[in-house]
Amino acid sequence: MVDHALYLNAVNNPIRKKMLRILNEAEKTSQEDFFEKLKANNILDKEDVFKYNIDYLIQAECVKKIEEVGNKIIFEILQAGKVIEKY
Repeated sequence: MVDHALYLNAVNNPIRKKMLRILNEAEKTSQEDFFEKLKANNILDKEDVFKYNIDYLIQAECVKKIEEVGNKIIFEILQAGKVIEKY
């Protein structure tokens, strides 16, 4: 069970909210494609900022990280992250 304050901080942060909206459209995406889409939409452009925010969303159980063969990383939106589609 995720701490309620952690979850609220995850979904109410403007950058993470935009990240969830983009991921919600795709359901699943590679780390490369996700980061490129965030850069193209002027949401963020630094990998360390991306890593911090995606790790926060994973910790809040809004996003799942899947490591595939060849070290390719896939992110999948979870039910808790889909709450963003209502706003």
